[in-house]
Amino acid sequence: MKFADTTIKKYLYQPGAVFDIPEFQRPYSWQIVNAHEYLKDLEECTLTRRGHYFGTVVQVEDEDGDDAYSIIDGQQRVTTSLLLIFAIYHIVKRNPDLLGDAEMTPEDILDNYLVNKNRKNNRIKLRTVTTDNEILQHIFDSNGDAAELTDKDKLSNLYNVYSVFKDYFAQKQDLSSYINGLKYFKIVSITLEPGDDNPQRVFESINSTGKPLSSGDKIRNFSLMLNSKESRNHVYQEYWKPIERTLTDVDRDDITDFFRYYLISITQANVKLPDVYSEFKNQFYQAVGEEQSKESLEKFYGDIKRSLKFYQLLRLTDTNEISRHGSEWGEYRDIADTIFKMRYIKVDLYIPFAMSVLSYHADGKLADDKQLTEIFKLIESYFSRRIIVNFYTTSVDRLMSSLHGQVLNYIRRDPSADYVDVLKYILLNESGQTRIPDDIEYEKAIRTYPFYEQHGSSIRSYVLSVLDETSKERKSTLRQIQEDSLDLTVEHVMPQTLNRRQWKDMLGYEYERIHNEYLHTLANLTLTGYNSEYSNLPYISDGTPDTERNKMTLEVKNKKTGEIKQVGFRYSQLPMNKWIAEHDVWNEDTLKERQEYWVKKLKSMWPYPNSSFLPVAGASVSLLEDVSLRGESIRSISVFGEKSTVKAWAEAVDIVADTLYSRYPNLIELIKNHQNLAAYLKQDSTAFRSSIEIGNSGYYLATSNNTDTKLRIIRTMASVVNLSPEDIEAEIGTDDENRT
Repeated sequence: MKFADTTIKKYLYQPGAVFDIPEFQRPYSWQIVNAHEYLKDLEECTLTRRGHYFGTVVQVEDEDGDDAYSIIDGQQRVTTSLLLIFAIYHIVKRNPDLLGDAEMTPEDILDNYLVNKNRKNNRIKLRTVTTDNEILQHIFDSNGDAAELTDKDKLSNLYNVYSVFKDYFAQKQDLSSYINGLKYFKIVSITLEPGDDNPQRVFESINSTGKPLSSGDKIRNFSLMLNSKESRNHVYQEYWKPIERTLTDVDRDDITDFFRYYLISITQANVKLPDVYSEFKNQFYQAVGEEQSKESLEKFYGDIKRSLKFYQLLRLTDTNEISRHGSEWGEYRDIADTIFKMRYIKVDLYIPFAMSVLSYHADGKLADDKQLTEIFKLIESYFSRRIIVNFYTTSVDRLMSSLHGQVLNYIRRDPSADYVDVLKYILLNESGQTRIPDDIEYEKAIRTYPFYEQHGSSIRSYVLSVLDETSKERKSTLRQIQEDSLDLTVEHVMPQTLNRRQWKDMLGYEYERIHNEYLHTLANLTLTGYNSEYSNLPYISDGTPDTERNKMTLEVKNKKTGEIKQVGFRYSQLPMNKWIAEHDVWNEDTLKERQEYWVKKLKSMWPYPNSSFLPVAGASVSLLEDVSLRGESIRSISVFGEKSTVKAWAEAVDIVADTLYSRYPNLIELIKNHQNLAAYLKQDSTAFRSSIEIGNSGYYLATSNNTDTKLRIIRTMASVVNLSPEDIEAEIGTDDENRT
């Protein structure tokens, strides 16, 4: 490791050198406020001629030598200083007299600070990360002229900071003094040499303080710190470049989000946000290993790249483009509507499952494209019925993370089973917080629940717009709200305040009960663009003056143009309001009729599934294979060939722990600090709601957890003593009363 006390001016003034920001680093993040602080410090240093500590620059000398360096820390400071010199160069290029120093010319600035003419394909001596590199080159080539830059260029942090500098120096004289003033910005330059600490570790150590790295930043870093330059370049060009282009923009970075969903889809287990980076490394070492062969890298990153397409489909691609005939997404047009709806109501929990299904479909393992559509419609029904019944999303993430794996488990035991039928069976057999509401509770919710009070505006619009049929000729109401800014809000047909005689007369002597019972239910709700005008007006005119303005025939006058617009229910183009317009009275009988209208529509739109699938009883499986058995019951367990009958998974954990402890006396030492077991292993028997003791060791394993967690405990204990899959097997049953 070589250390040097130097300045940012000397660092950049290295004719022949080339600087590279490795792809694993974050894009340029300094903003306008940072640029102003930079100028303030520069002015002060130039005036007082006193030094200013500007930080550290850590670089790695390229393995091929030749004055090429990768900057692994300090990229923001180096890039900002380069942008400042860009701005001055572009100004004095047009008016050299502004330099104020006869010994410095624009050509000197260009040759000494900005470019290396001896190198091909690298006009600027600093190559930065991802799309930043293109933007930096565009700024340089265009002389900073906004007319020659794209909107993406002009929205970037690079251009914003550059513009601050250019505007500032356009008002100044003697611009050479500002370049010379960079000699007061003191830096410590550290150059890593062969045999020094791994640059990846250095990068993580440096960035352990200050603004924390996201999991996406760490994954980018890890992925591009491979053993050889050839591997790094290949992975970057073939895989990381598409990842960056797809998932990052000037105002977003979805890399962490994508990798979390990707990891959930391949592990079939819920991966929490803080665990994304460590789980990615686990998967990398399992698939690629230390040798990092080209074949293993291709396979690992090829799978990621394919999953990226599915993520892009589910999260980023315009669903109108998916629906368009002839588009690259055309094969998915039949699921575009469900994707649109899930985005609208901000349901992301299904994405790992959907990514798994899309991969399964791409492998040709679904019977046909129709099955893919059925699966997406089923998921839409699952979430929509839960919305109607007002179920919380608690635990649904765990279900969605393992759902595809559960289906495959059944299919492995019964290869003739149909994917969709098995999926329906699993959802139908979910209980508690993750169940799908049956028709009894669904109909009750439609008829009686105060839907308006239970949900926000987006959910209200989502459900209420179901009443309007979609056709090829007519865009759905929900899409008009989302895409065309159709301004619709919820209208209570029977108003929230009954302060008019006509309403009380129409509802009858039990008007208070009817009002309390039906007010916020679906039967009394619709969508309109004139909610404030409707207010608590009468429903329809009865010929008296106080009912002349009514909800059925309401007209409003534009205050500016004087135009009269007919906005009452009778004139509405929305089908949901045409139904209302067909009724001359709005009383309990009408509300009950509309209840049944809603029930029929919502049961048709989001039907309760039925399944003819019956699982194979008594199937034998290895508990050490990485598959989910969530929702399965257990009948017996065999450890090293010795079979024991059990009624619950907690008993299975007990038998495995005792058997392994008797055979491996050092088991406790091997597992007590294990990262996957520490939270479930204590020396206090009261630490958990329920637990089992490992032999007579005084250590207790938690058993007050779900099946997947119990399986992870079993698998972790087995892994530390290097057991084979056939060493622990179980007979799986289907009796509901045996589940724990």
